Amino acid sequence: MYKLKALNFLKKQLTRLKVVDMEASCLFIYKWSRMIRKIESDDNPKASASSTSAKGVYQFTDASVQTAKNRMHNMGFFKEDIREISSNPHNWTNEQADCMFLANMFAQKGSDKLLSKVAYGDLDAMKEAYYKFHHTNPDKATIKRVDKLMVI
Repeated sequence: MYKLKALNFLKKQLTRLKVVDMEASCLFIYKWSRMIRKIESDDNPKASASSTSAKGVYQFTDASVQTAKNRMHNMGFFKEDIREISSNPHNWTNEQADCMFLANMFAQKGSDKLLSKVAYGDLDAMKEAYYKFHHTNPDKATIKRVDKLMVI
């Protein structure tokens, strides 16, 4: 399960979304994030894309790191915690990577509707949220990998 900062953030978001079963919803979001880590990088913090600047377990690009940090700030994370996060995703701890991912997902316009469904284990919503808010231009190989690895 997530470490303290990521878990506390997730619980605040799920409370805001009025989920019924906090424990199950946290587990569904956690499992979904682990599927995404597997799809993106085989859960390798030192992974790098060959055709873009994407790096780390969630494959954040150089340009998206500052956006994610801004979203963390806007979503209520402490400035000190955000400042500690390197600009290079290769250097992130698991907790930092998870916080960046969660804040980035929950801060995006229109994400509440899909993430509410993800919190209840809706596989189609998991895929749609991944494509809409994380990997916005998947090729055939990525779609095939999602279909193989994103399973409940």
